[in-house]
Amino acid sequence: MAAPSKMLDIDAKAFAAGFSRDPMAVRHNLVGHPLLTLEAIAELADSLPLKAIERHHADLPPVMPGGAPELEGPPSETVRGIETNGSWMVLWYIQQDPVYADLLDACLDEAAAELGDREGGMCQREGFLFLSAPGAVTPVHFDPEHNLLLQIKGMKDMNVCRFLDRETELRELDRYHDGAHRNLEAVPSEGKLFRMHPGEGVYIPSFMPHWVQNGDEASISLSMTFRTRTSRRHDRVHRVNARMRRLKLSPTPAGVSEPRDRTKEAFHVATRGWGSRLRSLKRLATGRGRAETE
Repeated sequence: MAAPSKMLDIDAKAFAAGFSRDPMAVRHNLVGHPLLTLEAIAELADSLPLKAIERHHADLPPVMPGGAPELEGPPSETVRGIETNGSWMVLWYIQQDPVYADLLDACLDEAAAELGDREGGMCQREGFLFLSAPGAVTPVHFDPEHNLLLQIKGMKDMNVCRFLDRETELRELDRYHDGAHRNLEAVPSEGKLFRMHPGEGVYIPSFMPHWVQNGDEASISLSMTFRTRTSRRHDRVHRVNARMRRLKLSPTPAGVSEPRDRTKEAFHVATRGWGSRLRSLKRLATGRGRAETE
């Protein structure tokens, strides 16, 4: 099957006007792509490390703050049985496989051309595959990345909503960066509905709450995510702020002061990995590190 000349169809003016603020519908030409069939995805699922596989029962409520219990068994069996097994499944970081990395880049190169240098340009590209049984619900949550969610098979309703106010948003972001689950305790506001059939999709800005209701047949969706230089800086600032709160300090929120944000980002980069290095030194000091390497 020859690859289409253009993978994505994005309204350039709407994308430029609403980027990082407003969700918007998109279209794509990936339906029928050989890497996105159930059999190809089943083979991919068994080739990925188990930590890259997440599986739950599909009959979940729209609000489930603590997350859902994990399912077990060979990942490929869950993929092949998705029509009847009542499951919801994610394959995380599919760019670990080179052919899927190429597909991801081919699509996101087109989005990057529309994004240009807004917020410092596109970085940190990642891809995920979502498979869900008929009627499956993904509870309301947010993601730290910008997301292009493309519907490959089946139909689903994507409900995208906003936090009621900035104070509520900051409280939820602090809660998440302090180690809580990204699922929310309530739907924060009335959402905008995007009904996605194969060939359709939606752009969701980073940290914008959303929940998903699957249609009457099994669904396959491809999620292509990315950060910008600005959103990555904000994520690093949130992480530093979480460390400051553990020290009983009251840090300035991300995005309020660019000089402070840049200082915190530099601190994060400079100290990244200190925890693992200190744990290694502790193991060596107690003699466990030597035993583990022999």
